[in-house]
Amino acid sequence: MSMSWTAPGSTAGAEPSTAPDTERSGPPPYGAPDGGRPPGGPRRELAQSMPLFPLRPLGLGEVLGAAVRIYRLRARSVLGVAAAVYGVAFVVLTFVTGASMVPMIGDMQSMMTDPAATETGGALTTVRDAVLMILSSAVTMIITMVASSLVTVALTQVAMGEAVGRPVSTAQMWATMRRRGLPAVAVGLLIGVLSLVVFLALSGLGMLPVILLQEASWLTVLPLVIGVVLGALAVLWIWARTVLAVPSLVLEDVGVLGALRRSLVLTRGRRLWRVFGTALLLYLLYMLAVQVIGGVFGTVAVIVYMAILLASSLEAIVLGMIVLTIISMAGSYAATFLLAPFLSAGFVAIYADARMRHEAWDVELLRRAREAWDADGPR
Repeated sequence: MSMSWTAPGSTAGAEPSTAPDTERSGPPPYGAPDGGRPPGGPRRELAQSMPLFPLRPLGLGEVLGAAVRIYRLRARSVLGVAAAVYGVAFVVLTFVTGASMVPMIGDMQSMMTDPAATETGGALTTVRDAVLMILSSAVTMIITMVASSLVTVALTQVAMGEAVGRPVSTAQMWATMRRRGLPAVAVGLLIGVLSLVVFLALSGLGMLPVILLQEASWLTVLPLVIGVVLGALAVLWIWARTVLAVPSLVLEDVGVLGALRRSLVLTRGRRLWRVFGTALLLYLLYMLAVQVIGGVFGTVAVIVYMAILLASSLEAIVLGMIVLTIISMAGSYAATFLLAPFLSAGFVAIYADARMRHEAWDVELLRRAREAWDADGPR
């Protein structure tokens, strides 16, 4: 009697085994539920698919990644609003810079025509030029801070919409600008004026020995240096405590004082150092990139300026200064509006990280992302 051959260790007549339906050769497709996990409830795994930044406490690389990724997701919208806002700001700054340079240009022309007359009023001229430079720098700082606040208003809405899977249209972005623009300007002005007053107060205290003794020695110069350093540190501290005010203004629908209060809450105690360190690194990277782009325009401006002087035998100093200023300002404008979205999106990511880390905001954001997923499906 013949018998069919069977492999050792197997049972005769057993049916061929088939792979279980639950086993897969790879991860589940994007958006599909994981068979090994219970359905329902917000899950942190969903954060891995978010396009701007994960909906969980963020690392430094993820904050910087969000600042860069905003260009890939919404380049036209964010660059458009930055170009418009900084365009107005730089028109004002150009007039301010030009007005502050008028006395200096006049002094240069007087020195070229009559050097002896210039020497008699040298001290007064130096003091006047120093005061004009300080006032011009103060106005520039405040205008730049206001413009940055306006751009951050738009970027806050856009960035959070991309993070939770609910993209904000360009029309909605401009509507947010119109609705929250004036409060954002008030926040920027308040922070700028407060920083300026604190800096001038501390620097003025350090300047008292020079004013009273009317001589320059280490006893009078050292307090001035200490006052300037303390003023700069105080301004840096104010900036670190209020850097999250504009995102709070937009996302929490509070007023000017409420936004400042929320920023103080999110940066109190040990929370300050993480926010301050990340924001400072972000700002330094921003300034480095601005200087690189602006330096290219500055080099071109100097070449054109020297060419004008050589072509006119040093006669067209005023024309050369005007051309130099225009090209330099154009370079600063191009660098600023191109890189403003990087800075603003990074600040929004820092705000989101602070709230997710200390207020469990990621649970709320994951719920919103899941609702957007259920409503729209895979993007």
